[in-house]
Amino acid sequence: MIRSLRTRLVAAGLASIALALALSAAGLSLLFERHVERRLVAELSVQLDQLVAGLDRGPDGGFVVVRQPGDPRFAQPLSGLYWQVEVAGTELRARSLWDERLALPVDVVPDGTVHVHRIPGPADATLLAVERRVILPPRLGEAGARVAVALDRAEVARATAAFRADLLPYLLVVGLVLALASVAQVRVGLRPLARVAKRVAAVRAGTARRVGAGFPTEVAPLAGELDALIAAREADVATARARAADLAHGLRTPLQALEGDVARLRARGDDALADDIAAVVAAMSRHVERELARARLAGRSAAARAAVRPIAERVVAVVRRTPDGAGKAWQVAIPETLEARIDPDDLTEALGNLVENAARHARAVVRVDAASEAGRIRLRVIDDGPGIPQDALDAVLLRGGRLDARGSGAGLGLAIVLEIAEAWGGTLACGTGPEGFCATLDLPGT
Repeated sequence: MIRSLRTRLVAAGLASIALALALSAAGLSLLFERHVERRLVAELSVQLDQLVAGLDRGPDGGFVVVRQPGDPRFAQPLSGLYWQVEVAGTELRARSLWDERLALPVDVVPDGTVHVHRIPGPADATLLAVERRVILPPRLGEAGARVAVALDRAEVARATAAFRADLLPYLLVVGLVLALASVAQVRVGLRPLARVAKRVAAVRAGTARRVGAGFPTEVAPLAGELDALIAAREADVATARARAADLAHGLRTPLQALEGDVARLRARGDDALADDIAAVVAAMSRHVERELARARLAGRSAAARAAVRPIAERVVAVVRRTPDGAGKAWQVAIPETLEARIDPDDLTEALGNLVENAARHARAVVRVDAASEAGRIRLRVIDDGPGIPQDALDAVLLRGGRLDARGSGAGLGLAIVLEIAEAWGGTLACGTGPEGFCATLDLPGT
């Protein structure tokens, strides 16, 4: 089965052209054959008139043709051109008939009327015969005469074959021109569909939000339906994300209350029960965060854009008021115009996890900077804390991976940041250097 619409249209066009040319060749050949026959009938009619005019009485009183038509083929045996006269019981024939005769059909021909027949002839040939029944003048006794002149139709066939041979090159040239025109027509006709495909690709790549307008009447409904589908999907995603956020908010409050109970139990020395409750709280937190991450990443839009500096400043402003962030020196070095191709909420979530982690482990300074390099945004969060050993980084990036088993939190921060980065075509790299621990978030630029 041919799946390409272009191939189908071109194949259908070429088949139609071939059929049209074949029918044209057959029709033109038939018309030419009829035209040749009409010309031959006219010539035979002239010879028939000459034959009638040449009828006379011979010395013995019988009928003879004293003046035969001038074509020399009448005197050449089996030449393909013949005449025959039936008058007063006498049958006169051209020398070219030799010992054959014209098998004229039995019919009634009114006087002076010319009939055209196709009759068998010598050597199994088919003859084109012109027949007329005439009444001779009084000097010839007013006798009735049946006069016929016939020609081998092979001449018609030869002329028609020659015409077809001359016609074939022209038909091939016409067919080639029509084939090229058909291919060009298909290319032009399918160009709006290619434009739709490019617009859809642009929507997926994030360089456009909608397919848009400006298409031909036949394609415009398709573009409109695609835009409506995109809008409906965005609305559904927004609703789903809002519901997920509401669910998370409703669950985080009781989880925070349980964390308070854990602290109080530890203060009373009931560490075993506190550890059990803390494990349950951590497991529930992981489930909440996992479902939130899934809802958020499933609803990502390729057209999303995020201004990096305002988001970083908001995150830093919030974290610096927490117990871990208070008393630390905060540095933000990000250009004002820097934008990343990521949803603002996702960037806030990812950057929030990195900044919270830095605030928790920093001794005195946390630095957040970003730069654009070759169409990519490199966002770094650096703290002057002890860092993480290289052999422990893989464990930290796993969901629930932590180095401090008794600390607060569910151990999801860096793992969630990694998922967010990968979902938007980015990466997360962590390492300890001269400045301290550095988490680098690499994202596509705009």
